[in-house]
Amino acid sequence: METREMIRSRKAVRQYSGQITDDQLQQILVAANASPVGMGEYENYRLTVIQKSEILSKMSGIYDAPTVIVVSAKHPDAMEDISAGTIVHNMELSAEDQGLGANYNMASLGSIPDGVLPNDFKPIFALTLGQTNDKFVPREVSLEKIQTNIVK
Repeated sequence: METREMIRSRKAVRQYSGQITDDQLQQILVAANASPVGMGEYENYRLTVIQKSEILSKMSGIYDAPTVIVVSAKHPDAMEDISAGTIVHNMELSAEDQGLGANYNMASLGSIPDGVLPNDFKPIFALTLGQTNDKFVPREVSLEKIQTNIVK
């Protein structure tokens, strides 16, 4: 899908019809690794892909998603929060480019069971993923949503 069309088609999907394939997951992980992070310090971040139903069933706010990817960092501060957002956004765009449903998620972070994330890493952002029957259709986007000041 063309980039501007994909951006206008983006939407939060909260109903999933099946698990993503390993190939789809790999493409999403490539997109994550292509993300810019503050000072290029990629070693400060971890991606945890959760597909185990026993763990997912203990998590709240994930809309029965068959896959959740959690972005975590060692010592999160503003830079790590912003970088996690770029990582999740790249993954979300990659998922929707493949016709998958995705939804930004922070509500589930407090319900991740102990021992799931790497030691010394704190969750910052998550993405729920799965197959979907939703269609992605470009919509008109109003420039009135976010007030803009142009200084020339």
